[in-house]
Amino acid sequence: MSYIVGHPIKHPADFYGRHEQTTRFFEIIGGRQAQSVSVLGVRRAGKTSFLQYVAHPTTMARYLPDPDAYTMIYLDMSSCKTPSDFYQRLLQRLRISLGRAKTDYLWKESPDGQTKLYDVEAYLCQFPETRIVLLLDEFDHLRTEAFTQDFLTELRAMTGVLDYDLACVTASYWDLYTLGARLGLPPTSPFYNIFYPTPIYMSALELTEATALIDTPAAKGGVRFSEDEVRHIQELAGSLPFFVQATAAKWFRNKRADATPDPEAARQQLAADLAPYFDQWWHNFSSSERTVLLAVAGKRPLTDLSYSPLELDGIVRRLHSYGLLYLADDVPHVNGRIFHTWLRQYAQLQANRPAVAQPATGAELARIRHALVDSFDLDELRTLCFDLGMDFESLPGQSKPAKAREMVNYWRNRHDLTRLTEAIRYERGNII
Repeated sequence: MSYIVGHPIKHPADFYGRHEQTTRFFEIIGGRQAQSVSVLGVRRAGKTSFLQYVAHPTTMARYLPDPDAYTMIYLDMSSCKTPSDFYQRLLQRLRISLGRAKTDYLWKESPDGQTKLYDVEAYLCQFPETRIVLLLDEFDHLRTEAFTQDFLTELRAMTGVLDYDLACVTASYWDLYTLGARLGLPPTSPFYNIFYPTPIYMSALELTEATALIDTPAAKGGVRFSEDEVRHIQELAGSLPFFVQATAAKWFRNKRADATPDPEAARQQLAADLAPYFDQWWHNFSSSERTVLLAVAGKRPLTDLSYSPLELDGIVRRLHSYGLLYLADDVPHVNGRIFHTWLRQYAQLQANRPAVAQPATGAELARIRHALVDSFDLDELRTLCFDLGMDFESLPGQSKPAKAREMVNYWRNRHDLTRLTEAIRYERGNII
């Protein structure tokens, strides 16, 4: 199979597009002084592939005048359970890339399992001439109780040491201000100041980039698509790389089997096959983003929605930056008929769902409250509120039982307890 569907791209020859993002990346980290930057994208937008691509020696040689002066260190934050675990993994990767330091002063490294920021700093000070770029993938995973605002403060401190040159590149879905708020970091924290003001979005591919991603792997596998076939694939998939490859791979298999691909059948089949990825997106969207996407999919005027023009413009810009909407004559459209089909089917399921009566008894309300108290810790309740578009901090009370009680009251007062119970079941299964 010529298409790589699912796994991150490891070889630059298999990486298509992202020229603008790559150029910006090297402009930021390759300047006179190291700068940090945030990379944002939805699941399957290609964030990991992008980090692997820019860290490859071939790519670095193409964009940097002196690539040997740089060391890229990739870390998957989802595998780091505690700050100590992070520092230990980072120290191991640094030693693999830079070798063992020859220190001129006494430095007793912390025992395994207790690695600290100081251990990393003491090591890095031995390499003042090398620019270290930390590629921190899956940065969203800083949601466990072990990671607090202190970790982000330490990360900032590590980039500010004058004895070495270090920058951080974070890859996530949520922006850094949202992640910082989850960890209790105030918006005035100096942590945000080390990052380039505007993030690099893994947005939709350009038309020529998407076309190359369809045509080139097929030709390598001995298949040539007609112009109509390329157009069908692009219309169905949109222009996020994973979905382009998944759709093109289906066409490729049909052509190899001497079968004539049916665009309509492919649309329905792929909408079902790719639904788990759309479900992941949907779970992370805010309620306002969901409302706008459903309105665009249903061709409803966005001016009918209860958002101010400024709010609406911000929502549409964000969805466009993530490659979920594209603009034609300033009118937003869903990027890809497969995603559009999933949105319409989801909306239809919601419309056809039987009305669920609001719990009228204290016993039913208590059952939901107990599910929140017994099955979620305080940080997970904060995350649940975020996913539901609620302001956790504004809920009265400080304890977990108090917050759970107010969450139930919030949705009961809005006659929409179904949203809360669905969110609980999404996270914990059918516990209520």
